[in-house]
Amino acid sequence: MTDLEAELREAMRATVADARPPRDVMELFHRRRRRRNARLAAMSAAAAAVVVAAVPTSVALLGGSGRPAPGGPAPHSSPLASPTQTPSARVSPSPPPPPGWVRHRDGQGDFIDTPAAWHVNGSSTLPYALWAIGTGPVPAGRGCGPTAALRDLPADGVLMVVMEYGSAAGEPYESPPRVGRLGLGPLGGPSECWGVKTHVVLFEDGGHYFQVQTVFGSRAPASLHAKVTRSLNTLHIVPLAASEQPAALCHAGQWTYCPQAAWVYQVINKAGVFHLGPQGTQAILGLADKRSFSLWTTPPHTRLRRGRCHAISGVNVCRDGNRLVWPVHGLLLWLRPAAFAHTKPGLPSGPALARLIQAAQSTPVR
Repeated sequence: MTDLEAELREAMRATVADARPPRDVMELFHRRRRRRNARLAAMSAAAAAVVVAAVPTSVALLGGSGRPAPGGPAPHSSPLASPTQTPSARVSPSPPPPPGWVRHRDGQGDFIDTPAAWHVNGSSTLPYALWAIGTGPVPAGRGCGPTAALRDLPADGVLMVVMEYGSAAGEPYESPPRVGRLGLGPLGGPSECWGVKTHVVLFEDGGHYFQVQTVFGSRAPASLHAKVTRSLNTLHIVPLAASEQPAALCHAGQWTYCPQAAWVYQVINKAGVFHLGPQGTQAILGLADKRSFSLWTTPPHTRLRRGRCHAISGVNVCRDGNRLVWPVHGLLLWLRPAAFAHTKPGLPSGPALARLIQAAQSTPVR
């Protein structure tokens, strides 16, 4: 990490500390307990209820009666504004575990299935863990990582920890909605606290935000990878009330909870732009060439002020006041200078802008 990145990270923590998932283990524990109380209340309530001078093509695409918010998006009317698919656990009752497998419940309606011979522990392994699952012993931990469990990990075994990070994540777009089958994620690290390389996957399910880390022993067979993936996909989470779901927050104008925000975050990473964090709930902040700027999306019918348009990487990019905008995947993607800590507000340079345009074109909106 460069000196600039380190300085920005420290400034970011100081500036948006209340909006980011806390690193302190006990704070994570208290957030999880508050979440659990809220979920119990929701379950009880449910039980009670049961008893630019744009080129012609750009003008046609960009014209309309909508109006972008000064610092972020207008309300979304596009079907992309909220996920239409939901986790399978919320669609129909889950089937019983297959022969030789057992179901592990947490007392709040959540559960996960594993082979009967595997070892399962809960929050005593990590204060914010729902389950720590291993083919070998999973002893209680004393720090922010499962040190004892990693020490006892068999060479042909696995350790998987399912962690919940609370409902009001400061950067919800980092955890895409759970749609379809979950994978274990790429191998990276060594990760913080664990000290070893782990497979990491982040996702949102029912308004809850999760991180799953998995470590395989050096001689773990491919069949074990398949079993772990199968186990992870039995995960069943009781959803929050509809009004607390990301879709409801998105429709209420909190753009960072919309699927488009997760897409913009992917574009930023693919383009090699440094991620500075959210700008409230209206945009995502990026840094390139020592210039900081915000990015967000609006529906394609947003009204634009007339400005100049230029072809960059085969896309007509238009200037709208101090902002840039271009159409991509049925959306409008916006950039404008944005102040952040010790950075200089400004639009990205030509090469950085080209990378963002190319990344946006090649990254599908899910």
